[in-house]
Amino acid sequence: MDMELQRIMMEGYRPASQGMFSQEETLESIVPDACPDISRIVSAVGKVFLKDKELGEGTLRLSGTARVTVLYIPEGEGMPRSLDVSIPFQCVRDDPQFHSGCPVQAAVGAASADARTINPRKMLVRVNLTVWTAAYRQERQELSCDVGCGEGAGVEKLFTPCKCCVIPDVCEKLFTFSDVLRPPASKPEMEELLLYRTELGAMDAKFIGKKLVLKGDIQLAVLYWGGDELTQVRFELPYSQILDLGEAPEEAEPDVTVTLKSVDCRLRDGELEVTLEALAQAALWVRQSVTLISDAYCLKQPIDVERTPVRLCTMAERSSRRETARKLCESGVPARQVLDCAVAVTSVASAPVEGGIEFTAQAAASILYLSEDGALCGVDVEIPVSCRTELPAGCTCSCTCRPMGEATAVPVTGGLEVRFEAEFAWTTLREEQVSFVSELKPSAVRETGVRPSVVIRRVEQGEALWDIAKSCGSTVGDICSANNLPSAEVPAGALLLVPAKRC
Repeated sequence: MDMELQRIMMEGYRPASQGMFSQEETLESIVPDACPDISRIVSAVGKVFLKDKELGEGTLRLSGTARVTVLYIPEGEGMPRSLDVSIPFQCVRDDPQFHSGCPVQAAVGAASADARTINPRKMLVRVNLTVWTAAYRQERQELSCDVGCGEGAGVEKLFTPCKCCVIPDVCEKLFTFSDVLRPPASKPEMEELLLYRTELGAMDAKFIGKKLVLKGDIQLAVLYWGGDELTQVRFELPYSQILDLGEAPEEAEPDVTVTLKSVDCRLRDGELEVTLEALAQAALWVRQSVTLISDAYCLKQPIDVERTPVRLCTMAERSSRRETARKLCESGVPARQVLDCAVAVTSVASAPVEGGIEFTAQAAASILYLSEDGALCGVDVEIPVSCRTELPAGCTCSCTCRPMGEATAVPVTGGLEVRFEAEFAWTTLREEQVSFVSELKPSAVRETGVRPSVVIRRVEQGEALWDIAKSCGSTVGDICSANNLPSAEVPAGALLLVPAKRC
């Protein structure tokens, strides 16, 4: 008897490793000769730019530059000055899931930055990096979906329908953006640039044909001298990019991350020239339905069946939620006017709770303000924010968090009230093991004796109708017909008439 397994090929990527970690970098910096001595450091603002990703066997290396802008009051002066300090960094992560050639996504940011004086001409600068990485392992699985045999061969087959999620493609695109900006008419002209911050805003991704269209914006906050006053202005820089995905299915769901690789702001003739370079990274998820042949037997002769287990990702759900955080910050020196408020997430932790999981993000807020006598002051505060969600049994969950929109700080009695929105984004995954027929052939063992035409069988606990039919040389259809069963579901302890199948 000729029997041949019909096979399907499942190709794509599987998440191998994903996580978020922090790293501290420090550097002693000399004040340039052209700049006056430091009397008092007001604040420090960090920006982190990813340069290279290098993946080897078991090791991931990320390199880039952290740029810290230090705002200080010079000796004998009342007007603030700013200094830029560049700190090169390298992050090394060891994980046995890392393999050379696997796609890796990464994003970096500055959780916090500070500086202190060693002497009037030297300072120690520190920046705390947050790094998010995701690595993907390529998989190619050959599965059996049916068995071909001649008509009347008497082969009974058990099929298992499966819903699975696969990643057919992981891609990235480097793009640049440039613009010339002027403050709105209600703001004074820009005369001297002190510092600037960049934040990634809202983002939307959708498919048009075989292309992924990405739209988003970058928030740019600028602090400058205009006339005789310090002024802050915010700009929204919209961008759009097209990622060519080749043969990606139209029903794919994109999981997109954007990270900055460089930002350059220069003031020229009252206008701000902005050039930035960013990296868009996307993993595409596709939901598929496959039917595997999970068992078989033959009514005419014994056959040997080999079954192989395989793990399939049966669930990949992405969700997000925004939570509002607020906290009263003691400023020490009473505030008259807030000039700038920046928030960054330093870490995200998770813990099981009844019926689900709770994510807790630690955020750091850095505030610049003018005191009641007009002195420029800075204060930092840590703010926790939490989010709860349901977690189905047998699932794992990974989460990221980032501030959204503009953080605000308002002078109140005793200090400053800080308020911002944090967006939690998480992916829920479930992997399940199923078995499929990987090989079958006629058995060398032959049946002896005569099989009775009808037997009576009691259904044992955990026994399916398929198991009974296979052991007694019958079929599920014949058993249902002989016992007037509306379906193949039977309770344990039931007595069944099992007719032998005559081929």
